[in-house]
Amino acid sequence: MSLPNQNHPWTYADYVNFPEEKRYEGIDGVLFMTPSPTPRHQRIVTALSAQFFDFLQHSSCEVFVAPIDVCLFATKDTPLHDIKDWYIPDFIVVCDKQKIGDERIYGAPDLIVEVLSPSTAKHDRITKFHNYEQAGVREYWIVDPVHETVEKYALQDQKFHQAGVHYKDETICPHIFPKLFISLPKVFASM
Repeated sequence: MSLPNQNHPWTYADYVNFPEEKRYEGIDGVLFMTPSPTPRHQRIVTALSAQFFDFLQHSSCEVFVAPIDVCLFATKDTPLHDIKDWYIPDFIVVCDKQKIGDERIYGAPDLIVEVLSPSTAKHDRITKFHNYEQAGVREYWIVDPVHETVEKYALQDQKFHQAGVHYKDETICPHIFPKLFISLPKVFASM
């Protein structure tokens, strides 16, 4: 199926009733198809999320890997037909159990990681950056598999501020989990 008709605003209720298994994100009622990730992309997501999972497994925080829908500006009480924005981040960390629904996440995760691909880089760096910031995501990481870097942004005074650009040979700590040490050599080892 081609991209659905863009002449009317789509809601999350429309999306969950699509007859096919394609993945779309909705931003202000406009659909964006998300491509299937490459093996390289998946290796990065797996290596990063595994390190987060090992550290957080006995905490109140949970790690979720795509595909999982995040209804960024909604709560569990928001009717699905009123939701015009939903995202499928590469992986997220959620520390508030009230945000975890049976089928999706409601509200801003504590941390979102997006791994860039040629077709999504501009969207991840501009549109998602702005919307994640506006929703109150505490930390946003942009992983560049070509340059083997991680850009960290931390929310302060309702704005993202760059908390560092890190390279493939470094060990880094999330701003919100300062005792967690992420080995970027492990993340980029399979490249």
